[in-house]
Amino acid sequence: MRKTNKRIYGKNIKSEAAELVGKSIDIVMKNDRCYKGVVTKVSEDAYHLKDGLDGKHSLKYEDIDEVIVIIDAPY
Repeated sequence: MRKTNKRIYGKNIKSEAAELVGKSIDIVMKNDRCYKGVVTKVSEDAYHLKDGLDGKHSLKYEDIDEVIVIIDAPY
């Protein structure tokens, strides 16, 4: 199956957060650090992720530059 990316920037990072719970995403921070994981929950000020090594991360909206959602797409 083919995959495509949806990129989320700016104020949409917070407004679209609730839709991403349970989905696998990549997050690019403003300090150029990247995180890949599944969104476990969202709060008023942060995404909460669980990565592949079972690490838990809390990433504040104001520190996030871009959110990349990987979407399975039909051919």
